[in-house]
Amino acid sequence: MPGPSVSHWTCAVPKAGSSEDDYEDASAVASETWPVCAAVADGATESVFAGDWATRLVRGVVETEATTADAFATALPDWRDEWRRGRPSRAAERPWYVSAKVEEGAFATVLGLSLHADGGWRAVSVGDCCLFHVRGGEVVESWPYAAAEAFTNRPDLVSSRPAQAVPAPRTTTGTWRPAVAAWLLETAPSSLRDLSEKSARSRIATARTDGDLRNDDVTLLVLKLLPPADPATGTAHEA
Repeated sequence: MPGPSVSHWTCAVPKAGSSEDDYEDASAVASETWPVCAAVADGATESVFAGDWATRLVRGVVETEATTADAFATALPDWRDEWRRGRPSRAAERPWYVSAKVEEGAFATVLGLSLHADGGWRAVSVGDCCLFHVRGGEVVESWPYAAAEAFTNRPDLVSSRPAQAVPAPRTTTGTWRPAVAAWLLETAPSSLRDLSEKSARSRIATARTDGDLRNDDVTLLVLKLLPPADPATGTAHEA
């Protein structure tokens, strides 16, 4: 009997008034085989090339399934080495005052998730990216924060600098305040189940106009886990 399958979509929206080139979040998904891995990262605007560093982090988490604290800590030096080797080419394309900040490194928050065919999942997080587990229209868990009030303006960050210590990653397992996460916790994260990329963009624009959502890059990465099809009907129902 065929196993469960996973579909996914991503809504990536830069700050209002900014171009796609200014977008400093990142996301990645590998859903072709089990375990299914996904990651999101939020580059810190105060650092240079934050979007590039966020991209490297999500790619690394997905490629190595670095969804435990030990796996993340083991893989991070290689990601930093690759980042350091690419600094000259990045700096050469920018004005001198930007190049001067390259030595300070880039910073980002990150969250990684792996789903396993046996129904288990695990996640790792540094910072304030947020995971919502929704089943049957109900929020089973929101992690690492359960309330909008828990978010601050100074989240833990992963630095690209080799000498910079990394805050201890948080981890969680289960069975089957970036602006957007705080906003969802104040509204209804369970509504993610019925969102599409188009409707998500519309809700984000409305929330910004109404002052309910801070003007920041927004990334929603939605995974839908479908159980094996019912042999009698040939259809599957979202779990």
